Amino acid sequence: MDREKIDAITGLRGLAALLVVYGHALDWFALPWKNHLSGEIGVTIFFSLSGFLMAYLYLGKGFSAINVADYAVARFSRIAPAYLAILLISLFICVYVDPNFVYGISGKNILRHIFFSGNVSVFWSITPEVEFYFLFVLAWAASSRYLIRADIAGLLFLVLASVILLSYRDMFPGTFVGSKLHYFLFGMVAGLMRSRIRSADQSRKLFAVLHALSIAVLISIAAGWLLLPFSGNQAFYNSILTAVFGALLVFGLSFPSAVGNGFFANRLMLLCGECSFSIYLLHMPLIYLLRKIHPEPMPLAILLPLPILVLLLSWLNYRLLEKPGARLIKSAGAVFKRKFLALFPMPRTLPLGGDTR
Repeated sequence: MDREKIDAITGLRGLAALLVVYGHALDWFALPWKNHLSGEIGVTIFFSLSGFLMAYLYLGKGFSAINVADYAVARFSRIAPAYLAILLISLFICVYVDPNFVYGISGKNILRHIFFSGNVSVFWSITPEVEFYFLFVLAWAASSRYLIRADIAGLLFLVLASVILLSYRDMFPGTFVGSKLHYFLFGMVAGLMRSRIRSADQSRKLFAVLHALSIAVLISIAAGWLLLPFSGNQAFYNSILTAVFGALLVFGLSFPSAVGNGFFANRLMLLCGECSFSIYLLHMPLIYLLRKIHPEPMPLAILLPLPILVLLLSWLNYRLLEKPGARLIKSAGAVFKRKFLALFPMPRTLPLGGDTR
């Protein structure tokens, strides 16, 4: 069952990437707004979106070898091409050009990063993301058994394990999914709820007001006008409230309205959303390069071309590397399915409802 494509969610992903860029630029340049948690807000949105989309897209499909293979190929093709290419380029730069490069990849940590378990710079957030992809397969299997066979044992086990992980989340390293599990779980709950609700049945006027409030809150937080009660990023990430905020933000913006579509589904934000992973990976090297060229803080007028340069290079990376790499991986996945998985039976689709087209 195909789900409705939600353009505003793509634009929200683009905004999350831009918030991360701004949060990191604060540490390097003299920018006017000094909210050092804007990057954390962007990562919160990324994690919440992952949980939302996994539940929204896949929990309505039967759990079978073919569907799991489709899921694995889709997830791997989304992150692997750009991630692995930039990882290897960073290794070359660190070894042969600049040992102080912002992505400190060396022979000592390259294997860890290749297997998506590294923690250098922005790569740290990719580790819990990939770990969640594996964890979601267990949740998918357990929910499928419950809906088809009324077997609740798997779900109870996952709930108990989640409660234990959440209870000790502040003791885990930031690269372990247990420390960020609340973001993915609340996002999954929001995605599952959204799959049962038809957009056509909702009031666009009411959601226009909610979207306007959401945009105002995001701008106020990013600008530092609305102060957050957290002493640092660890307190921020440990908070259940930030996870609830991320899930509610994604859930609310998954419904259409003139305000939400105008702010998040315009061409620029959609472009940022499509290129969001490249923006996330490339902005730190660009900031580092500018800092090397001009060590002193730059005036805002000189820094204005930075987001344009980030977006341009990210678009080129998306068009020339991400998309062709994704097509190649999907083609290989299709061959694998045809040769090895065609004999596996596919269970019936679970009737969860939701928008389709």
